[in-house]
Amino acid sequence: MLDIGIVWIREDFRIENNPALSYAAENHKYVIALYIYNKTDYDNTREAQKWWLSKSLEIFKKDLALYNINLQILVGNEIDIFSKIKKKDNISIYWNKIYEPDVISKGKKIRDLFIKNKINFKYFKGNILNEFQEVTKNDKTPFKVFTPFWRTAEKIYLGLPPSKNYIVKKQSQIKSFFKDCINPNDIL
Repeated sequence: MLDIGIVWIREDFRIENNPALSYAAENHKYVIALYIYNKTDYDNTREAQKWWLSKSLEIFKKDLALYNINLQILVGNEIDIFSKIKKKDNISIYWNKIYEPDVISKGKKIRDLFIKNKINFKYFKGNILNEFQEVTKNDKTPFKVFTPFWRTAEKIYLGLPPSKNYIVKKQSQIKSFFKDCINPNDIL
């Protein structure tokens, strides 16, 4: 396994029960959490959203430091930033999925970029009970009515073995990988 695991943090500012962070901490000597602040996502938004993001990242950075995990924050477009990572960098990248259509589309482009550049990567189920393609009618088509959908989803979820408790292992030391990082307060 490669020495450095990078966990791409997007909306999931938790340490406990974070499958991507747990996997990286278990399988790499050094772990770096990466948040990419894409200004276009925050154009024309209220200042309160930027304030919340800044303060959440500040707290998350302190919490990660207790595990010797460095939170590095970059400003830019995710695809542009990830396109600079090459196979020779000898890293693996992990993230938890987000299920919004525009985010899924961007995730597929990034996945294809990693495949093209031969970057090791793995993504994990996000904050959901079941993947949407797991919950279908008997003929494998999607539900159109909520109540039968919910009954089936609940039956699938309750039939699964108990979920793994994702624990983050403390790393031996803090490591940096990216240059030109900002502090959480620079978002304001």
